[in-house]
Amino acid sequence: MLSTLTAGANDVELSEVERRDLFARQVRQVTTIAPLANVANFFSACALLVYVVPPGQGEFRLIWGSTALAVILNSVRVWLPRVFQGEQYSPKHTTRYDYWALMLEVVLLGVLYTILAAQMLPVADSSRKLVLIATIAGVVGAGAVALSTVRSLGLAWILVHGLGLLMVLLAGATIEYLVLSFQLVVYISILCIGVVYLWASFRSRCLAEFEAAAERQTVGLLLDDFEGGSRDWLWEVDSTGTLSHTSARLSEISGVPVSDLGTLSLQGLLDRLDVGSTKSGRAASEVIGDHLTRLIPFREVVIPVRVGGVDRWWSLSGHPRLTEDKELVGWRGVGSDITEKYSYERRILWLAATDGLTGLPNRRTFGTELSDALGSVRTGEQVLVGILDLDNFKSVNDTLGHPVGDKLLISVAARFNRVFDGAMCARIGGDEFGLIVNGSQEGSAVFARYLSALREPFYVRGNRIEVRASIGYAGAPADSEDADTLVMSADLALYAAKSAGKNRVDRYSPILRARARERASALQELGLAIESRQFELYYQPQVRADTGRVEGFEALLRWNHPIRGVLSPHIFIDVAEETGLIVPLGLQVLHMACAEALAWPEETYVTVNVSPVQLMSSGFGAAVNEALEASGLSSKRLQLEITETGMVEELAVAELDRLRAMGITIALDDFGTGYSSFESLKRLPLDILKIDRSFITELSEGDSAVVTSVIEVAKALGMQSLAEGVETADQLRLLRSAGCELIQGYYVSRPMPATEVAEYLSATAQSDGGHVHVF
Repeated sequence: MLSTLTAGANDVELSEVERRDLFARQVRQVTTIAPLANVANFFSACALLVYVVPPGQGEFRLIWGSTALAVILNSVRVWLPRVFQGEQYSPKHTTRYDYWALMLEVVLLGVLYTILAAQMLPVADSSRKLVLIATIAGVVGAGAVALSTVRSLGLAWILVHGLGLLMVLLAGATIEYLVLSFQLVVYISILCIGVVYLWASFRSRCLAEFEAAAERQTVGLLLDDFEGGSRDWLWEVDSTGTLSHTSARLSEISGVPVSDLGTLSLQGLLDRLDVGSTKSGRAASEVIGDHLTRLIPFREVVIPVRVGGVDRWWSLSGHPRLTEDKELVGWRGVGSDITEKYSYERRILWLAATDGLTGLPNRRTFGTELSDALGSVRTGEQVLVGILDLDNFKSVNDTLGHPVGDKLLISVAARFNRVFDGAMCARIGGDEFGLIVNGSQEGSAVFARYLSALREPFYVRGNRIEVRASIGYAGAPADSEDADTLVMSADLALYAAKSAGKNRVDRYSPILRARARERASALQELGLAIESRQFELYYQPQVRADTGRVEGFEALLRWNHPIRGVLSPHIFIDVAEETGLIVPLGLQVLHMACAEALAWPEETYVTVNVSPVQLMSSGFGAAVNEALEASGLSSKRLQLEITETGMVEELAVAELDRLRAMGITIALDDFGTGYSSFESLKRLPLDILKIDRSFITELSEGDSAVVTSVIEVAKALGMQSLAEGVETADQLRLLRSAGCELIQGYYVSRPMPATEVAEYLSATAQSDGGHVHVF
């Protein structure tokens, strides 16, 4: 085991000099710490002599204490000169001499403690024996740590003291001493391992310092070699400020003849090179002049110069030459032509601040500019932060390829450049752009200009591409004065703009943050809620428009949250779809709905909403079969309701065909609000076409063309029509006259828990069949 511990410290080959230096460091560390430990050792010994040694053995106390004190003073003798002389200390003896002196001290102290134990254990009472053994054990541990940087000293200390005490205990031949002997062996073993650990650690640190010193020396040599072939030059001025050191190199680098250099001051040379023609040049010249006046050294001041009509960049360093009386003799320094390096660094900085594709500022620059704008906003003004995202840009990459997508982004950025008008536009990732507007302008009008810039189509590699975008924005100080918070707020507004239909500008409001917190909370708790079955189904009846007879119920999901109460689907369904949890949740809903519908009359069906994510998941059809078999519900009493966004995939259409062949009814929800065409309706296996509540809300005596058209389409395609969101008698009357067959809404009944369905069915069965029963 010890070989494993020390492997890392022994695999480095050291020179003889390094080996001697390492040994000296180890011994020096011991000679610094050991005397301090011995002082504590001395007081421990005194305590033992006073408490443990019986009063009748004064002669033993005197001899043993004097001997121990003499041994301890050996290391103190070595230590005191180091303390008082400090860095001027010059040892009179070699390191090897100090090592053997310490080794002798270790052995003598071990023998002394062994003698003390052998002399006192037979005659001391139990309490004094305990103090004696505990003190010796503590001395062994403390000394091991103090001597650990020299492995042999540390191990010798442990073994001499430990084995001496062990022999004394074994000589006692009692059961208590045998147990203590076993414990002592374990203690000694652990201390030995600890010493090896500490020794290896100290040795590794020393070796690392050797290696670092060697690397510094190598770097210094490389730098010296580099400077010998560089474009540096020396400059020197006398007490009058005139250049006293002129050379062909300085003449070459400055373009000034050597004869003229001897008549110029450093400041005069810089003036001759048009330093004052630029703002940065004037600032650098003032810095150098200030240091020259106050006799303060300066280092690597970057200054622009013009040499032969070409802009160059110099780096100047200098320090004053003073007499012992602090009188100025002159200045001396070094100059470097850093034009290539400076240009490269400026290029690097530009690249770090710029989006490589569009040439716009990047996310990092956007954050810096926003922080600067917030820090300098004046009273009565505001800083508006907008996040712009191109709508459906992914489809461009997917259908036309990423090269076309990149070209499109470049063209979009060029359009945005034309509507800056004091604003800052940055590309912060993908097809997302950040906007910063200062002043008192109205946000919607400012950001609407960016949407207007996209109205004209783009032509990229022969493709005509229509581009639209959504923008969310927030303002400081109204919404926040923190940059990160403003960006997050603008992101929330962007999400709201996309959810509301895209191609629009939306401003942040606190409601959006509350919704985001709700979504985040739902995301954290949704998986656990599915496992613990915290969900419940409410049922809203779907009735015949002409007779009021109940045909079935639509299952509506509710989350019985243990803390927040009953939560409606809009809080968690989107999160479930984004995370894929909608699949296990949908399976749970199917099982619940089928099981609860089994108790209804035979002719009554149950409608279950199916998410597009569910429909496209593998094994969806098998999951429906499993729910039917587990509940015993007939497939003819199950109706699956899909949305337009979930019906365009061919795989989904094939799955719907198989389910419909089993006798399951398929309904299309929210018809007219998506992007499907009538041609799409013809190829889908649909039985019911639901009319979106937005059309029913706007239904009036003179404006029913849309609803009538949808009903006619349904009839033409052999489907039934179902109007949702019916809330008034007038709406029902108009729907009846238009030929709508099924209705649902608050006018019929609000959603009810499963426990109330039987009572509702009983009540409607007893009501007048010619009228819709109002719950």
